[in-house]
Amino acid sequence: MSELKDLLAIADRVAAEASAALIAHRREWGVIAEEQGREVKIDADKRAEEIILKRLEEASPFSVISEEAGWVRAAQRGERYVWAVDPLDGSVNYLRNYPHCAVSIALLDQGQPVLGVVDCFALGERFTGIAGEGAWLNGRPMRVSDIDAPSSGILQTGVPSRASEDSMRLFEARLKTWRKVRMIGSAASALAYVAAGRAEAYRESGSMIWDVAAGCALVKAAGGEFRIDAVGLDQPLEVAAGNGRVALPD
Repeated sequence: MSELKDLLAIADRVAAEASAALIAHRREWGVIAEEQGREVKIDADKRAEEIILKRLEEASPFSVISEEAGWVRAAQRGERYVWAVDPLDGSVNYLRNYPHCAVSIALLDQGQPVLGVVDCFALGERFTGIAGEGAWLNGRPMRVSDIDAPSSGILQTGVPSRASEDSMRLFEARLKTWRKVRMIGSAASALAYVAAGRAEAYRESGSMIWDVAAGCALVKAAGGEFRIDAVGLDQPLEVAAGNGRVALPD
């Protein structure tokens, strides 16, 4: 596991640098660069990504899949490790000064998230973890909650722009099942909150691997579980995560 600890240290350091830049340059980077339907791209996405990709390239030889750039040194057949990067998860939140946004960096081992960093920089909270080793919030151990019934629990979810009519019907059913349903506009942050015991589960349709990989790794590292259904790392996916006590949401 020493290799994964070294790689987590890299991800932690890179996330911290990108987060510091996002804070320092909020005024000039908080500018809309592109709008496609409900999707908004702002200068900060690209700027933070440039920092992260440069630092990861300097520190490791692995391929990267990132929200803005797509594949960087596309993974070769048999390649074990791939970085999955969302340089700014919650772009509209960042634009509107809503605090639920994050830098998200994960390492995939043969496609499965095994370590993650979710830096919720506006709130001063950095979540880190390695599956099988542990998870930490600002360096202090964290665990998933002990709540074992949806009727007593909180579900974190969202409605991505890629959501289908079927997924919206399931979304309506979830509203009736859980005590509370939260939508905060950042998948990475929402999953980190499950890992920290602030919510019991997460469910979303149409996300991409860079949206959820770090958060899923955190949930696993904190004692929970996740399920990712996808045909490829660059295709929309179905993701569910939970504390291991409530059933994963459909």
